[in-house]
Amino acid sequence: MEYSKLGKELEIYTTIDYIGKGFPIILPNGAKMIKILREMVEDEEEKRGYMVVRTPSASRAEIYMIEDRWEIEKDEIFKIENEDEINSIVLRPYVKPFHCSMYQIGEHSYKELPIKYSETSTVFRDEPTSKLRGLTCMRQYSFSDASIFMTFEQIEKIIKESVEIEQIFMEKLGLNVEFKISNWNDKAKEEYIGTINEWNTCISLMKKVLDEKNIKYEENKYAKMYGPSIQLFYNSKLLAKIEVDFEVTHRFDLKYTDKDGKEKFPIYIHRQNLGCYESMLAILIERYGGEFPTWIAPVQCVIIPEYDEYIDYANKLKEELKIRRVRVNIDYTDKGINEKIEKAKKFKIPYIVLIGKKEYNNNYVSVIRYGKEGIKEYTLDEVIQRFERRR
Repeated sequence: MEYSKLGKELEIYTTIDYIGKGFPIILPNGAKMIKILREMVEDEEEKRGYMVVRTPSASRAEIYMIEDRWEIEKDEIFKIENEDEINSIVLRPYVKPFHCSMYQIGEHSYKELPIKYSETSTVFRDEPTSKLRGLTCMRQYSFSDASIFMTFEQIEKIIKESVEIEQIFMEKLGLNVEFKISNWNDKAKEEYIGTINEWNTCISLMKKVLDEKNIKYEENKYAKMYGPSIQLFYNSKLLAKIEVDFEVTHRFDLKYTDKDGKEKFPIYIHRQNLGCYESMLAILIERYGGEFPTWIAPVQCVIIPEYDEYIDYANKLKEELKIRRVRVNIDYTDKGINEKIEKAKKFKIPYIVLIGKKEYNNNYVSVIRYGKEGIKEYTLDEVIQRFERRR
């Protein structure tokens, strides 16, 4: 089933005409999934020394002029124009220049490098109305962005670490991705920024890392003018990237002091871990047909008491599960138990826990596992232990 229909049926997102195309509303189920994805990314990065940061969603246009992207980008971004163009207010289309501005604060030694920033950023693009579509082409969306500032000698280590991070995410999400390396076009080298040695070294190290990890990849000549990249594609759509930029540290005059006391420009790598979070929802809806793995399901368990007299028993189980961070609801409606079960199945909730007279009197519950036949009986402790094993 196409993601847009199922996404709305599962109450993951919706669109509202008077809000406008390109501005989807992420409902509680979708927002919960994005929160889970964001925590997965931020937890993994923090373990590896990344610092979580927050930068403004709007700024003066000057920051993009420093980066020398204003003339290229200004027709594609939202802005409040000013007679003095440098003072126009811009809704940010990406975070790279903000992270570079953050690096400028204070002096840096080679001993500090690499410096790693991580941010979940909301960005804006004035996409043509004809291209706008659901969760795949929007005017406002969220990215998991990482910026790494390093010495030339640290490039291999950072590329390797970045590839490993992407492998962890893709394996956990159950996505089979294709890797591509974007190199420069030898026939137009004068158009690119950076030295031949820098380009050749980075490309060689990218190939070395992927070869050592037995990752198959294609190579193309579509690199941006400022640096090569490793790109991850899912179903022919760009999902994530690890991109070198030889220009931006020079534009912002970023420096560090090497072991000989000389000032040098750091190498900059930008990584988008999962691409756009909203588009990732669309990918996961289609990948799993809404039958999400328990760890990412917005509601993992619904408890259905047959009659009001069993609600206290249901609340007791709910509290025990919530303590263990299980995402659990109770269906308090006055509908019949079969109707409640069908509602839970409609939302593809992994576990349906039934509490009737027999369960109440014997201090256990009956469990229906979505997509599987039959009902199994468990004590409260067994249900709790089952969820703990699936965390």
